[in-house]
Amino acid sequence: MKRIAVIGAGAWGTAVAVHIARLGFETTIWCFDEETARQIAEGENKNYLAGIAIPPALRATIELADCVEGASAIFFAVPVQHLAGVISGIRPGSIHSEAILVNLSKGIERNTGRLPSQIIEDRFSSNRGVLTLSGPSLAEEVARERPTVMVCAGALEPAEAVQRLISADHLRIYRSSDRIGVDISSALKNVLALGSGICDGLGLGENGRAALIVRGLAEMRRLSVALGAEEQTIFGIAGLGDLVLTCTSGRSRNHDFGRLLAMGRSTEEILSEKRWVAEGVFTAPAALELARKRSIELPITERVTAVLEGRTTPREAAKALMTRPLREEFY
Repeated sequence: MKRIAVIGAGAWGTAVAVHIARLGFETTIWCFDEETARQIAEGENKNYLAGIAIPPALRATIELADCVEGASAIFFAVPVQHLAGVISGIRPGSIHSEAILVNLSKGIERNTGRLPSQIIEDRFSSNRGVLTLSGPSLAEEVARERPTVMVCAGALEPAEAVQRLISADHLRIYRSSDRIGVDISSALKNVLALGSGICDGLGLGENGRAALIVRGLAEMRRLSVALGAEEQTIFGIAGLGDLVLTCTSGRSRNHDFGRLLAMGRSTEEILSEKRWVAEGVFTAPAALELARKRSIELPITERVTAVLEGRTTPREAAKALMTRPLREEFY
């Protein structure tokens, strides 16, 4: 590996770029705006990852062509709803067919139902396929070198290459062949974290949060398996692992968004005030559409979507879930 590119300079993209640059690789990060690029050049991404020093090996640019030129590996950390638009600015021929392409985004594209790795795959032809790297990984903790485990999913050879590339004493990378399972798990956990935030915002207690997590895991399993994923993936790092973190951490954006909904704020109000993106807001209706096409029940996702769209209140949604018809646990 000679040059590494990271597309997207939000908190997560910056954390990954900082980590890779600290390993000694020449790393370039693409920024959407000049202000972020300037901040990184001055040594700190204050808007998205304040308090983390930018290593000298990390260079910022606002030019996509400059970022990907000569890159052996490219990591995509753009919010899913903007991913297709951003990468349309990269000429497919400007990326070498042997470059490793790694998706870092978590969600489902509205209107198309595409997963982020599929969006990248549809744009670029790669002999090594597209990988997804995911897991319970708060950006600040990775940047501060706190112990973290993640999973890299896709073809064996490039997944092993990514393991060797970014593993460190504080970051342990596992590998998997089940990319779709990792993608779906990573997307659904954000929706369920919205529900967990609503639960906590309403003061429904720890029993209620635990109930939401375990029944949310059942929804994650049903949709993932229906889309061709391996069941064991749902109980692994990108599934249960990331679900627990995102549903319980006070630093989870989706959990915070759900808590604000429970306080009576509307989706539009919260979106207008926040610089960051809560992917679950857009993923919830997209996941529900995928499920409906396959006649799959996702009760929590359905109620979260109704709250987001203003069709029910958070408290009414919680009551509706608790008063559903009684049935077997596994059906």
